[in-house]
Amino acid sequence: MNRIVLVFVLLLALASCRSSKTVGPIFTKAPKVQFLIDSVKNAHFDFDLFSSKVAGKYKDDAQTFSFKGTIKIKKDSLIWMSISPGLGLELARVLFDTDTLHFMNRFDKTYFKSSYADLSQKIQSPLSFTRIQNLLMGNSISAFQERKYHSALVNQLFKISSVSDKQLKKIRKSRRKSNQEVFTAFVNPLNSKITKQSLQNHFLDRTLLISYDDFELHDKQHFSESIDVTIVKAKGLSINLAYSKISLSKKLKFSFKVPKSYEVIR
Repeated sequence: MNRIVLVFVLLLALASCRSSKTVGPIFTKAPKVQFLIDSVKNAHFDFDLFSSKVAGKYKDDAQTFSFKGTIKIKKDSLIWMSISPGLGLELARVLFDTDTLHFMNRFDKTYFKSSYADLSQKIQSPLSFTRIQNLLMGNSISAFQERKYHSALVNQLFKISSVSDKQLKKIRKSRRKSNQEVFTAFVNPLNSKITKQSLQNHFLDRTLLISYDDFELHDKQHFSESIDVTIVKAKGLSINLAYSKISLSKKLKFSFKVPKSYEVIR
């Protein structure tokens, strides 16, 4: 009898241990799309000044290399990056202002600049300061304008898409591929943060995929300290970024002076 009681007590103890674990809610459907979009916008990472050390890895079909650097951002104004191969020597410096990209190659001693309009035409995709800033901050790269969006529940994540599943099937089956970009985002229901977002162009057979991980609290806001950016095409490439030593209060300088000896690339 004592043995039976002991086993019974052990079973109760194990059951109580299992039940004490925090279990998130189980969702059966996604909220209405406008409610979901509003929750994602409200969860956007907000700041005035941002600075961080970054460790990264670049990979394409021809090469793979690691790098280190620093990122500084003045919200809606400037994005400054310094990149080095990890040996303490600066390899490149990049500055994004609201309408122009500036790139200084320290190794080749060259300087290049281009408007977002020209870059957008070259890559056949709308590019802007806001889109780059949102990508780096883990915010939506879509402004949620000019089209109808759709919501769904996928593996306990909320999904937002610029086309329905039915429309997407038609696009894929069509012989004349549409040049429109299909936006998709997967959202964590518990904090409304985007865990993955993509832009897919079936006409160009190209997909931009951005994944976010390692969320930590900064200024009481969830922020992804790990970003994977992948461009899938005939020749794909990927960039992995890991943030560290994040500051939202440090006074920042955005030094970008091009030496006169540098060759200007047109």
